[in-house]
Amino acid sequence: MSGGSLMTPDKSGTVFSGVSIDSRTVKKGELFIALRGQRSDGHAYLEKAIAAGASGVIVETDYLSRHAAVIKVHDSHEAMINLAARYREMTTAEYVGITGSNGKTTTKEMAHTLLSAVATDIYRSAGNLNNLYGLPLALFAMPQSTRVAIMEMGISTPGEMTQLASIVRPDLAVITSVAATHLEFLGSIEGVAKAKLELVTNASATVPVIINADDPVLVAETKKHRSKYISFGLDEPADFKPSKISTDDSGASIVEIERHTFILPLFGRHQVYNLVAAYATARTLGYSFDKIDTRTIAFTTAPMRGQRVTKSGVTFIVDCYNANPESVRLGLLSLDAIPFSGRRVLVLGDMLELGESSEKYHRELGRFLAEHRADVIVLVGPLTRFAHDAALHAGVSARTLLHYTDAAACAEDIRGIVRTGDLVYLKGSRGIGLERVFDAFAEKGEMS
Repeated sequence: MSGGSLMTPDKSGTVFSGVSIDSRTVKKGELFIALRGQRSDGHAYLEKAIAAGASGVIVETDYLSRHAAVIKVHDSHEAMINLAARYREMTTAEYVGITGSNGKTTTKEMAHTLLSAVATDIYRSAGNLNNLYGLPLALFAMPQSTRVAIMEMGISTPGEMTQLASIVRPDLAVITSVAATHLEFLGSIEGVAKAKLELVTNASATVPVIINADDPVLVAETKKHRSKYISFGLDEPADFKPSKISTDDSGASIVEIERHTFILPLFGRHQVYNLVAAYATARTLGYSFDKIDTRTIAFTTAPMRGQRVTKSGVTFIVDCYNANPESVRLGLLSLDAIPFSGRRVLVLGDMLELGESSEKYHRELGRFLAEHRADVIVLVGPLTRFAHDAALHAGVSARTLLHYTDAAACAEDIRGIVRTGDLVYLKGSRGIGLERVFDAFAEKGEMS
């Protein structure tokens, strides 16, 4: 299965209870795979992993042990991928592969929530285990009894999705959107679409594909490969589209789809897209919601993806797990739609991995800010200097516009920037670390 050689013949009957790549968390009976990374080499922790209870190890060296099965391979990472693909073949679950520039994690979580409301043994990949290192681990953690496995699939380079698709071999493919992400490696939005669509081009023609009907680039690129597909959306005609969207006094979205009502206590219109994509997934798999009260389904999402938190009389919308031009645009539009009597404070960080288009997109952000309601705009990171200059040129008052080189500097000043009664929106790429701004505010207790 791993394509290697067993160096300890006396351990040929060893059965492993799981797989780990971290000697700090490996459990008794698991197989430890020694991976070589940029900052560490798993081969340096073989003794520690075995002492912690690992029953076997996969290595690239001539290592031997009397206490564990040793499998020697040419490439440990390749062996892990091969093992994951083989494990997928051994299971009987239906596999859903979800990808997209925006919303894939939340769509995965919502699909899991919806399906779990009407069925048992529903599994989804944990956290952001969505790449060529994380996805195999997510598969290894999946119970054999799983009926539906929802796997998030994330990429940053061409060809990566082809490898992920060869592991998961999804029975249903879902693409939430394409946007200006990873342009440093994918070149253009069309390049992003082509890379995401490797999920489709590497699947059988009988595998259903769900796409966002409101995403013109995604639709155009999909049509090059499929004449038939399933669509969801809010604006354009689609197979799955809400009949009504409203907002209650708490700011939650009330969404009606196919006579079912869902209450979505998450920030932003983009979250409605995620819900409709998740609903389309469940319905395409053949599940019905006719026998339950869908208003009682409780939706949550992963941390830093739009949670609304109030501290010391200040309301924060913490949406800083990641950012690209489209997700920032949708966030600001959603913020405009929130009825709020206090001040609105924007804390926006750099949008990373935009390659040669970085300056262009940050200047566009600056001009976009001039069109939106904000009492204070705080820009964080070296790239937002372009947004700062463009915003000033577009008419934003210098008195309301601040710039910090990094999140640590902004965190130091945050209590002097916000006031009791403010609404603060945090949005930026993960590498900027805007969560430090919220953490710094929360750690200092009540406002004086």
